[in-house]
Amino acid sequence: MLEGVGVITRYLEKAMAQARYDLLGPGRFVAELPEVGLKVEASHLEAAREALREALEAWLLSALRSGALPPGLEVEEDPRRARFFALAAEMWRVLSEAPPAPPLKEAKEEPREAPRPKRPPTLEAWLQSLGIQVVKKREEDEEKEKVLTRLALFLGDRFPSLEKLYERLKQSLSTKRQFELSLAEAGQEEIANSTQFCTLLKQYALLTSYHYKSEERRIRAKASTEGWVQNFFTGAWLERYVAERLRKHLRSKNLPHELAMGYQVTLPSGEAMELDILVRVGERVFWFEAKTGEFQAHIGKYAGLKKVLGLSQKESFLVLLGMDKARAKELSALHGLTVVNQANFLDVFQEALEGNAP
Repeated sequence: MLEGVGVITRYLEKAMAQARYDLLGPGRFVAELPEVGLKVEASHLEAAREALREALEAWLLSALRSGALPPGLEVEEDPRRARFFALAAEMWRVLSEAPPAPPLKEAKEEPREAPRPKRPPTLEAWLQSLGIQVVKKREEDEEKEKVLTRLALFLGDRFPSLEKLYERLKQSLSTKRQFELSLAEAGQEEIANSTQFCTLLKQYALLTSYHYKSEERRIRAKASTEGWVQNFFTGAWLERYVAERLRKHLRSKNLPHELAMGYQVTLPSGEAMELDILVRVGERVFWFEAKTGEFQAHIGKYAGLKKVLGLSQKESFLVLLGMDKARAKELSALHGLTVVNQANFLDVFQEALEGNAP
């Protein structure tokens, strides 16, 4: 068994060594293996390499299941295996020459559930099969993407201690003025996380000014007025946080997957929509929407979109920042979506993957 695994690993490494990579334009890298007809596209080189590796693994698994043995995977003939198949062939010959047995009374066949149709191999092809056209994909500079993702992870992982700072920051965006936050009654964790986060934001110019007076335990800061900065603070950071945590979780489980963010689409009805996050794991597709503020005007629209996408409640997630679990459960029952918060969405997602979600 271990020898077979080693052969497969060496085959994958040898195949990936023959991969071709090309830059089509800003944020557009293509990776391909012409010998097996595989070609993928991603926003940066490492993502393209990883996507090609996952596509190659899926292709190899499909070939092995069908009984085909790709060149390079041949193993030395096992005499015991050859003897077994020779005996099996001889037994089949003897049985085929024997007189036919009297027919048995046909057992009543139980009705079987129709197998779930396979979904197309990519998220974009899956959307097209539903009559949904992808109008625009999110494209950003690779270095900018890394910085914003790092900030989103810092805020999301420490949100309980950064909630007061985040709310004051959001309030200041509308006034475009400096804000103050007193940490006089805060614990050491909140003070450390708040000052460190502000330092990071100032370092990358998302804050144009920042001062902390330790004797007063008071923060004074002003957010940048650039549109992309305000978009990040008012919600885009949570989308990035959810997407990156999903990627890390699926990689830790060694589950091949495809993840897409910010697809702008046109529905069959002609309505324009943006899909925050789509994740494909095997033959299953999961959809995530993330909201940091008012969600009431959107939840009905999401419930309708779930039907257009043909997804079940367990495959349709609405991540609401700071939402308590009891109310999330009630909203889920009312609107047919899986409502979660930023702290527990991964646990609920894993339950859905395992088929154990309530």
